[in-house]
Amino acid sequence: MSCAACEIHEEGPFGSPREDLELEAALDGHAVLRPVEPPEGWVSYGLEEQFYRCAECQQAWHHAQAEAPYKGIWERC
Repeated sequence: MSCAACEIHEEGPFGSPREDLELEAALDGHAVLRPVEPPEGWVSYGLEEQFYRCAECQQAWHHAQAEAPYKGIWERC
């Protein structure tokens, strides 16, 4: 599925801390990606995580912030 409104960053682990910060800035007040509760049964392992749903296509997204040695990730969920 492809939706230009919510595909704001390449999926997968961040290549650098800067990528994580850039995504965080893009998500702040984003026009179509709305914060939502974690999916039922989601295990977080103590990470700083946020979940979003696209208001246009209804795709759910997961953002786990980088915290060394974990690189963080942006992915569909």
